[in-house]
Amino acid sequence: MASVELAGIACCVPERILTNSDLEKLVETSDEWIIKRTGISTRHVITKETTVELGYKAACMAIEQAGIDKNEIGLIVLSTVTGEYLTPSIASLIQKELDIDCPCMDVSAGCTGYIYGLVTGASLMDTLNLNAVLVIASEALSYYTDWTDRATCVLFGDGAGAVVLKKSAQSCMHYPILGGIPDREDVLYIKKELRATPFRCISQNPMQYLRMKGSEVFAFATNAVEETLRKLLKMCKDKPYTKIIPHQANEKIIDYVRRKMNLKKSQFFLNISQYANTSSATIPIALCDAYNKGWLKKGDRVALVGFGAGLTYGGVVIDWTI
Repeated sequence: MASVELAGIACCVPERILTNSDLEKLVETSDEWIIKRTGISTRHVITKETTVELGYKAACMAIEQAGIDKNEIGLIVLSTVTGEYLTPSIASLIQKELDIDCPCMDVSAGCTGYIYGLVTGASLMDTLNLNAVLVIASEALSYYTDWTDRATCVLFGDGAGAVVLKKSAQSCMHYPILGGIPDREDVLYIKKELRATPFRCISQNPMQYLRMKGSEVFAFATNAVEETLRKLLKMCKDKPYTKIIPHQANEKIIDYVRRKMNLKKSQFFLNISQYANTSSATIPIALCDAYNKGWLKKGDRVALVGFGAGLTYGGVVIDWTI
């Protein structure tokens, strides 16, 4: 990977906050049950916003913080599984709003998408000789949530986050890990709605919702997170990471790994209670939140780790430079 630094970070979430008490009116559940099982109290859900609007707002704020002209951006990489368009890419639509010329692409890797996007963006900086790259995640899982299913509807929220990467004399990103294993049991997926054609009849075309087998996802996630964190720690050698920002699908997953690795609670930044699982946007929203709250300070070495549909997983170590 090229020598890069994080120059700007921002996030944007919808105005509408959906509380556990609100969900009690939709399905048979309770605030106490949701918090106990997931650690989630509230989530933000789209009412009038779009993934393009959320991603664009986060991008603008990240560019402003980075202190660069928007035309210095040489590439936009965006991770999403919930964009409103099949084509053009959501990255291209945000590019149109920014009114800049550069290559754009979407990355689809489930909740690991932002890790994939960061590694892709940093790697292409070297390949394409770029000075700055914009990496965005924007998700609207509420589009695909079955709001009659109490097992899944309590878990998800919407939001976006963005980071500006700049070429640097000394790199702040280290030891990228991208992995994946086949989802042979279909434990986590959203099927696309099919349309009838003159050559194929569709007898039934129900709304396609996110489907998940919770126990199987838990087993995969805990193994993937632990394995990735151990690999990153080994690669760090005598300069270990001291802080961790994981993908946050369920607080129990993180707590299980923490106890198994004998890590301290204070080493993890968690904001799942406020935002729930926002798929690939979870990590950049948490990064932004951790920075704004002073939990992340310049010079900190932090491990990012994610897992998601596919089944995908990944991680990277960052020396915080903002």
